[in-house]
Amino acid sequence: MAQKTVSLVIPAYNEEQRIVPFLASIAEYAKNNPGNITEVIVVDDGSSDATSAVGAKAGTVISGFRVIQHDQNQGKGAAVQTGVLEARGDYIIFMDADGATDIAELPKIIAALENVDIAVGNRWMAGAQTERHSLLRTLSGFMYRNYMALFGLGAIDTMCGFKGYKANVARDLYRDLQEKRWLFDTEIAYRAVKRGYSIKNFPIKWESKDGSKLDTATLIKSALNILPLVQDIKKQERDRLKVAL
Repeated sequence: MAQKTVSLVIPAYNEEQRIVPFLASIAEYAKNNPGNITEVIVVDDGSSDATSAVGAKAGTVISGFRVIQHDQNQGKGAAVQTGVLEARGDYIIFMDADGATDIAELPKIIAALENVDIAVGNRWMAGAQTERHSLLRTLSGFMYRNYMALFGLGAIDTMCGFKGYKANVARDLYRDLQEKRWLFDTEIAYRAVKRGYSIKNFPIKWESKDGSKLDTATLIKSALNILPLVQDIKKQERDRLKVAL
């Protein structure tokens, strides 16, 4: 069986400091694992710094590399959506620009996608390793996971920036994305469950990086918007099924 092609999507907003070492690690990985990554797309979500310029320079040594720029900031979800709809690989995988998940974890997600529609890195399940994770972030993460369990998503690390999809599944889920900012992960996960896609969670090694855009206050504020979002999606999915019938 022919080797599957892999598109790597990296959403980025004001990441001129953190994206360069991450892209360097991808370049080194690609050099040592030829054919493992066929396309790398950085989506600059309207940065006010030099993210696009430094990213383009750092990516010159990566085969299939390109930068796509949004004219203005739209949100992480919008950036991932742009990358997904532009990607041409059999598997579409997105990773955060800070490199919190090491590129060395890539084989795990590729292997998982051989047997399921969606693969999700998980920082909390047995076998996971987390470094420099503050007590406050650990506590807020615990509360968030328990809250997500109320919607049937407790086993999924919805906020982890390391997820992969079979290409047709990714396009189906992201095509009509309505939540363009932090809650896009929740929307995608909930739609995936409702549409019956197979999902595999797997433990990863993850390191908290300085300069995170998502603080605890934003996390809590976002959590308060989950219930209305889920209710809206439920209605949309019911209407979708009616149309299909």
